[in-house]
Amino acid sequence: MPGRNGYRSAPGFLFGFADSLLIMGSVFLGSYLRFLEIETFIGRTDLLALKVMLIVSVIQIAFYYFDLYDLKSFRDKRKMGILLLESLGASAIFLALVYYFIPALYIGRGIFIISLFLILVFGFLERLCYTWALKAWTFKERILIIGTGELAKKLNREILENGFDGFEVVGFIDESGEKVGNKP
Repeated sequence: MPGRNGYRSAPGFLFGFADSLLIMGSVFLGSYLRFLEIETFIGRTDLLALKVMLIVSVIQIAFYYFDLYDLKSFRDKRKMGILLLESLGASAIFLALVYYFIPALYIGRGIFIISLFLILVFGFLERLCYTWALKAWTFKERILIIGTGELAKKLNREILENGFDGFEVVGFIDESGEKVGNKP
């Protein structure tokens, strides 16, 4: 899924698909941990596909609105963890309202709470692995900025702060050529 700030590419869609699998897997793992057998959950649950897809949809929409598909939110691990907690909290509140008005969709017997905890842990680890892989496997374009004035400093700051991970500022050059490669 693309983020609201314009991150639209194949890795973004693959990341959204991976999140779907992660959420579904967490629901099934949560049911297994609750009953210590998956057959009890699958055998006793009516509308299983609808219930799981409801959870996946609500949580992914919350991830989208809390900018968890935006690479800039991955830079600060603490902020990413807080955003994950907030999005899962908003999802839980929304799903509680849905369960109140449509009790047939309730997933039941502690599975939802266990699943939310698993989604929090696995979602955080997935994003950490994604940022690590992005840094390890991406070839960065090296940039030498011409100038050492305020505009050059602003350009450097924009590249560092706004998630342009495909670029690496290697230095600056002034008019006399004395400060080649030095940071301003």
